[in-house]
Amino acid sequence: MSRNPVRCKRPQATSPQPAVEGNPSDDAIIDQAHALYGSDAATAVAYCGLEAWFEGEEVEFRRFARLFRRLRN
Repeated sequence: MSRNPVRCKRPQATSPQPAVEGNPSDDAIIDQAHALYGSDAATAVAYCGLEAWFEGEEVEFRRFARLFRRLRN
């Protein structure tokens, strides 16, 4: 067993819902994405979703997918 308690960059969530503590709400993330990226906010969120997918973080991927759907509409 490794002495390093951290095995990956981010801890994996075990529940289907993201943890509320310490995570900004979806509305806050959308507002920040619009402030930072303007009309490209949906693209930026899509890239975050892809990164989560490739890292194997299904919970985060689903959250970014939900945010992307909201930004697209």
